[in-house]
Amino acid sequence: MKNAFGVFLLLHLQKVRTDLQYDNCAYWTSSKGFGLPEYTERIVLNDVTIFYHDSSLRSKMPCPDWINTTAGRHEWSIIHEWTDHNRYFITLAFQSAIHQFNITGSLSDQNIYQGSGCCSLYPNGTYRALLTHAFNGKDFLSLDINSNAIVAAVPQAAIYKNRRESDPVSIAETAAYYKKKCLDRLNILKQAPEVLIRKVPEVRIFEQQKAGTITVTCHVTGFYPRVVQVDWLGPDLQPVDEGITDVLPNEDGTYQTKKSVIVPEGDVGEHIYSCVVLHSSLPDNITRVWGLEKRSRIAVWTLLACVCLLVIGFGFWIRCQSDAHH
Repeated sequence: MKNAFGVFLLLHLQKVRTDLQYDNCAYWTSSKGFGLPEYTERIVLNDVTIFYHDSSLRSKMPCPDWINTTAGRHEWSIIHEWTDHNRYFITLAFQSAIHQFNITGSLSDQNIYQGSGCCSLYPNGTYRALLTHAFNGKDFLSLDINSNAIVAAVPQAAIYKNRRESDPVSIAETAAYYKKKCLDRLNILKQAPEVLIRKVPEVRIFEQQKAGTITVTCHVTGFYPRVVQVDWLGPDLQPVDEGITDVLPNEDGTYQTKKSVIVPEGDVGEHIYSCVVLHSSLPDNITRVWGLEKRSRIAVWTLLACVCLLVIGFGFWIRCQSDAHH
């Protein structure tokens, strides 16, 4: 049985390992009424901002000093040149959304349009890319990269979709970027010194007892970059509602997260539960075990109780022998 569980654990960790990746993402925002610039653009490589521009700036961001390769500087110049193109289409989509949703009066005072395009490279060689847009926090449209088709998430996106599809060359160029160019850029820029920064996570386990159950939490903090995988392994574990917390920033620029599970009190001391943390700063994983201490504590108290019973029994026997001689 132990061997079977060991094989399961190994396979599970191999699966989890593929979930750690390099990300190259661009974020575009057009807004009104939130005290934000009318347009912002940010390009991020594994949480490191390599380009930022907004409409309140007089000039675009200069090339960072740490992009010190010829290929890296060339890619950055292309990013720089595409800003005006991106701003035009995001603003056009924003205006189209306001018009199609027929937002007038006071409702037109605060609106926001957001676009994000990401490509991710996983350790096992798997590559994935997505391009999505949202209006006021809800899906608006996306690009099907394989078919070069724009997909409207709501009927109000049809007008903008038709306008974009009237220029198939532009759509093909965008799809080609996410099919291959984004990956090429990722491979070039991820060698930059700032992107290579890694900080190892600290992992600790704490528990909280409730009626009939114990909630056990694995808290992970101090890691960088942001991408992390946290898993509990063990029999009959019940995830806590909202037990998986979003990855949150710390004041020092690192990140933290946690994951909780419920363990029935009857299982305490019967099974071993492991919190496994995977992060790009680690050559392997960090594993913290909960249950060994409980089992050891129960064993110690059981042993002490047995010793006490033996001492009491032996004392009673001595006394009986003494009374018999008298």
